[in-house]
Amino acid sequence: MAGRFGLSSTAPATMIVTNTPAQDLAVTNLAYCSASDLQNYAVPGTKLFLALKLATGDSINIMLKVRLRAISSGHIALNAIQRRHARVSTGDKISVARFIPPDDFNLALLRLDLEFVKKGSKSEQVDAVLLANQLRNRFINQIMTAGQRASFEFHGTNYIFTVNQAVVEGRDTSNSVERGMISKDTYFVFETSNGSGIKIVNQREAASSNIFRQKEFNLQALGIGGLSEEFADIFRRAFASRVFPPHVTSKLGIKHVKGMLLYGPPGTGKTLIARQIGKMLNGREPKYGDEKLTYLLKLTVADLFADAENDQRTHGDQSELHVIIFDEIDAICKARGSTRDGTGVHDSIVNQLLTKIDGVESLNNVLLIGMTNRKDLLDEALLRPGRLEVQVEISLPDENGRLQILQIHTNKMKENSFIAPDVNLKEIGKLTFFSPLLR
Repeated sequence: MAGRFGLSSTAPATMIVTNTPAQDLAVTNLAYCSASDLQNYAVPGTKLFLALKLATGDSINIMLKVRLRAISSGHIALNAIQRRHARVSTGDKISVARFIPPDDFNLALLRLDLEFVKKGSKSEQVDAVLLANQLRNRFINQIMTAGQRASFEFHGTNYIFTVNQAVVEGRDTSNSVERGMISKDTYFVFETSNGSGIKIVNQREAASSNIFRQKEFNLQALGIGGLSEEFADIFRRAFASRVFPPHVTSKLGIKHVKGMLLYGPPGTGKTLIARQIGKMLNGREPKYGDEKLTYLLKLTVADLFADAENDQRTHGDQSELHVIIFDEIDAICKARGSTRDGTGVHDSIVNQLLTKIDGVESLNNVLLIGMTNRKDLLDEALLRPGRLEVQVEISLPDENGRLQILQIHTNKMKENSFIAPDVNLKEIGKLTFFSPLLR
């Protein structure tokens, strides 16, 4: 049976699950069987993998090795983590089939979450470079799937990693099934949860993927209410590629989003979102351009991008992200030829912006954020892919969104007991206007 992720040329068979016969084998992430069973699945000239059918309907791929005299025919030895993942116990039967990895299956990036095997107050410092080299050598040619867990020993301490993300070279990162084979070129990024007791050090290239100042955001603390879905859409579409180190993005053939447009009625939070995004990003302080540019020369547009140009010229792919925010971008980027003021300033500004973000010498370290109430007035060339390609409508808040906004603006009053106990914000949310600018 040919499939997107490989070839299974044998009909599924059933094997009986047993324990891994030795402790040192439990940290190999391999499955073990008898010599006779290995012959049944062997394919000359290939690494032998089995696709284990899970109770959820999914499958995991495990490299199979022979263990002479230790395992009976018809049995497959899985370690505790593998059994837990497959939701089977010793003595259970599990469906297996041969899996032949397809071409171009090597992993470009493997993002792992680390934890101790034994939870406790212990703390350890882990060198990311040393650990990556060890895992790459130990698990070379093994297949990893998003959500998969495996145990390993590092400098005398036992750990478990969970695969948060597995990205195959040249494959679309939005692929719903993330799996691939570890190669000598696979890049590892390590993450830990708060309170894990594990401190990652020397994660040099991965540091460039930390584009946000913090991992989690409290939108209400940022003064943003009723826009959770819009925020999630922005992060997914505009920043997904920037979490990868530069050499990984080049392998994947990814082009970063360089511009986004926030549009919608007045008073819905477009400017607030843009300014908060600028504050949340690890990079230079945002620069702001506005309608005043219509009275200035095109040199002013060049000045906005000057720092980004110098940074990219000096540091290349390692340069910081430069955010440039244009409020009321429709005032300066109207459709070319629509303004007859005799100066050509508007047309010149549009041409300059297009050159900077999508020209021959375009910048890869820039994110342009524009806001407008009148998307229809903008020059169409600005909205094409590679320019302001991410376009998110910031619409009027629904009832729940209005409640969040009320909670934000009355938070200090509540903390200082200036709100009577009988005040019902939910009821007020039902009665409020959608936008203070649309009354």
